[in-house]
Parts: sequence; structure tokens; C-alpha cells
Amino acid sequence: MKKSVVVSAVLVANAFAAVAQAEPMEVALLQEAIFSGKTSLDLRLRGEYVDYETSPETDAETLRTVLGYKTGDYHGLKAFIEFENVSTLGNGEYNSGTTGFGNNQTQYGLIADPGLTQINQALLEGYGVKFGRQKIIYDNARFIGDVGWRQNDQTFDAISFSNATWVEGLTVNAALLKRVSNIYGVKRRVDAPLANLRYAKFPQAKVTAFYYAVDEEDAPTTSWQHAGVRVDGAIANFLYELSYADQADYAESKATAVPDVSYTDIQLGYKFGPVTLKAQQEVLEKGFKTPLATLHAFNGWADRFLATPANGLEDTNVKLQATLGTYSFVLAGHDFRAEATNDKFGEEVDFSVSKPLTAKLTALVKYAEFNGGSVAGFTNDTRKAWLQFAYKM
Repeated sequence: MKKSVVVSAVLVANAFAAVAQAEPMEVALLQEAIFSGKTSLDLRLRGEYVDYETSPETDAETLRTVLGYKTGDYHGLKAFIEFENVSTLGNGEYNSGTTGFGNNQTQYGLIADPGLTQINQALLEGYGVKFGRQKIIYDNARFIGDVGWRQNDQTFDAISFSNATWVEGLTVNAALLKRVSNIYGVKRRVDAPLANLRYAKFPQAKVTAFYYAVDEEDAPTTSWQHAGVRVDGAIANFLYELSYADQADYAESKATAVPDVSYTDIQLGYKFGPVTLKAQQEVLEKGFKTPLATLHAFNGWADRFLATPANGLEDTNVKLQATLGTYSFVLAGHDFRAEATNDKFGEEVDFSVSKPLTAKLTALVKYAEFNGGSVAGFTNDTRKAWLQFAYKM
């Protein structure tokens, strides 16, 4: 078990030892905190089909089970532990990855849900501070996220802080990451200070300023830093979101490995009752990277752009979102081009519909189709489809 989880357990054990020698009232308070806690259960059954033009069609049936327990309050402190299991229910004839718990079946298309059992989160929290293994999501998860779409979360061994009371309308988030555990169960060492400040009291606008610096201790030449700003809001039924970030080398990296380049995102939308129409242009200059992001949520659900192509990426897309009765629909169309050369990577259409079946059970059908363009490495077509049932208690 990794260091932060062990340290958390030691702190809890020390607390028990201290209370055991304390006044009976303290013992009673600790017992009440432990036994008045809340259990959480998350079940997600998914079938995923993948048709890569260059490999046999494949599918995976997986079940994610997450069981958590959070204690009650003890002098402003709580403890939380969460266990996670991802089980393969089908024949396992798919490529779940080549590292960590991946099965290395590279003759099949990639479905990044390896079977594993692990401690997903284990932390102490209080007074705005969390210490231990935890999820961290900032803003829309474009830079820092938990990769919540995949069956195994991305988590961080970290100390984090959040406060929304110092100044009215201002939320202060900060963290120091020491280890990243990715969706394949691979852990890597980092030394990463993060800061995210969000102010929500401007008329019709919310402004976020952020700085993320990641020293990749296992691959120091790839260390990077991002500084940026995000503004989003609504004017009556008109919606907008504007983002900009600058990338530079950090720690032991050099500009040759981590170039000084930028990211821009412009989103404009309009709400027609239960229907929202949005247009977006997102540009990642060549060499810009976001390795800690929830990448599936951006640049198409076919996941052809989980890493920025050599000549950068320009994603121009239109998205239609609608809620009709208890059904939620998403329809999106993407045009992908190289930022530096304007060469066409391809086009993509994404569609999903979800419906709550009960108060705790939701069904989802989702589809993505990428049609390749003229750039080497992106000429092949890809189709993906999902059927999912998610239960949360």
C-alpha cells in the first residue's frame, strides 16, 4: 500500500490510541463518529463495442463496484475509505492496455477498462483540508480530472485545500500532488503544486485563474506548467465560455521537450427552453499536453485525440443538448484539423441518450463514429458504442 494511504492509517490508529487514554466522553464521541458514518455504493455495468478499421471488432462487458464509508464528525475531522473492483464479465477478448493491470491483448482494439481491485480513495478531511488518496477535479476537468468515464478512476496521493468562505463569491482550491494513479492502475511519482481560484460575483460572469505545475519525477524532462484563465457565464439565454492557457517547461524539463505554446477554447451557446445549442472551437498548439485531464470528455468520444497530434489540434464542433421528459439527449459533430498546417484529421459524430429508470438507477446508450481524413495515423475509421446501467446509493 502506498505511502499516503499508510500514513492516513497510522494517523487514524494514533487517534484511537490517544482517545483510548482520554476521558470517557472523548471515547463516546469517537465511537459515535465511527458508527454514525455513511456507506456509499456505486455499481456500473457496461458493455462497450469497438470497431477499429485496423483490428478485429471487439467488445467488453465490465462491472465496476465501488464501496465507500465516511465516518461522522469528530472535532471537525472525518475519515473516508473507498474500495473499488472492476470485473470482466465477458470472454475478455479485448485490449485493456499494455501497462499496469492491462492484459496486453494488442491484437484487439483498446477498451481501457482493465480488471483490478484496489483502494480507490483513503483520506482524512477537516477544516477544508484533505490528506491521502483522493479525486481532484478542477473546473470542467480539461486540465485536472478523475477520468470519470472509465471504470477505474484517476486518483491522486495528495494534500488538498478548498475554501469558499473567506471572500464572498471566491472559491480557493489548492493541492500538492505526490503520486498519480491512472486508469490502468499505474502509479507515478510527481511533485505538483496546483492552484485554482474562482470568483462568481461578477455580473453574468464567473472568472477562474489557475496555475498547475507538474514535476514528473520518473521522467523529469517531461515536466510542465500551465497558467491560464477561464470565463464563463450567461446573459439571459445566451451562454458563453472562454479559456486560455500558456504552457512552459518546468523543473528539469527544457523547451525542446515541453514547448512554450498555448491553448484556447471559445464556446458560444443559446438555450431554447429544454434545448441548448452550442458551437465550440478548441485549439491546442503543437506540443500542448494535458495528461491529468478527463480526456474522454473532449475532442470526441471515439478517443482518437487523447494525446495532441504532432502538428497540434483544432476541434471545431457543434453540440445539441436536449431534455425531453425524463430523457436527456446529446448530439455533436466535430471537424478535426492540424493547428499548424490545417490538414484534416477527420470528422466525428457523437450521440447519447440517458434515462433514469428509478431514483438510483440510470440507463445510457452512447455512440461515436470517427471518419478518418488525410493525415497519416488518422486515415482509419473508428466506431464505438456503449450500453450502460449505473446504480448509486
